[in-house]
Amino acid sequence: MIGHNYRAPRVDADKCKVCQRCPVRRTCKMKALVQFEAHELPYIDRELCRGCLVCVEECPFRAIVVE
Repeated sequence: MIGHNYRAPRVDADKCKVCQRCPVRRTCKMKALVQFEAHELPYIDRELCRGCLVCVEECPFRAIVVE
């Protein structure tokens, strides 16, 4: 597991369109992008995220940003 000091991606609430079929959720092999309800903003679980940053490239709205 990567420590919490790495530059973690996060969901930018202003850019996220809360897609019903989020391409990032389908791409993340660690299932780190979590969304409990279809209408809620997803978030990235830092305990699951391994920092590969595939999510940044996959979001069509550029709503995944790196801090």
